[in-house]
Amino acid sequence: MKKKIGLIGFGTIGNYLFHRIEEERLLQVAFVFEIDGKKTESLKPSILLNSFDNFEKRFVDLVVEAALPQVIKELGPRILKKSDLLILSLTSLADEAFRKKMERIAEASGKRIYIPHGAILGLDGIHDGRKVIEKVEITTIKNPKSLGLKDEGITEPVVVYEGATREACERFPRNVNVHASLALIGLGFEKTRSKIVADPRANSMVHVIEVSGRGLRWKIEIESLPVGEVTGAYTPESVYQTIRRICLEEGGLRLA
Repeated sequence: MKKKIGLIGFGTIGNYLFHRIEEERLLQVAFVFEIDGKKTESLKPSILLNSFDNFEKRFVDLVVEAALPQVIKELGPRILKKSDLLILSLTSLADEAFRKKMERIAEASGKRIYIPHGAILGLDGIHDGRKVIEKVEITTIKNPKSLGLKDEGITEPVVVYEGATREACERFPRNVNVHASLALIGLGFEKTRSKIVADPRANSMVHVIEVSGRGLRWKIEIESLPVGEVTGAYTPESVYQTIRRICLEEGGLRLA
């Protein structure tokens, strides 16, 4: 039996995941839930979940959230009572009370919360090294348009945030899921440090991760072209491979 996947959100990532699943046929799409009907006009009505009130009627092994932080806050607890959940809007978990609530529900229901690698290479190494890692810093450089700052009149590179990752997630909830994943898998939202640079000359998205600790020093730089308003070119395929790892290999990074 093929594992059944539910997709929440049908933007750049959701659309890509749907077609990759259809193309490889190793998995099966159980439903697509997207409030903007124009995005799903090309899909068969039978695959659409027009109201989330009908969620419990669909059998599903894994739900993939590729929407917005407020969507996962609204629907996440309900999903976890029925299905495993892969969260892409990881900034939602900077809310500690919400994260603990989700972990309690997962424990009670026997379901799992998964974290994607997304735009980051080396997350598993950071997870494995938490006991010896002492410092994690991440700098993200994006065009102001990608940060929702296109009307701010920024003409030169400028640091728009520097500090604890928790506040970065609150200020830029759609733009720093990379930062949130580092915090979740590593030292936490207060000990992980974030810097966000708005550069009007930037045509790509750059993440520079610096990790240091007892006997180690790592520097990882990742650059990708945008394929959507806030999504890098590498991210959709990385998420698909995460889904494959979860469903076909019983692997994947878990929060709970």
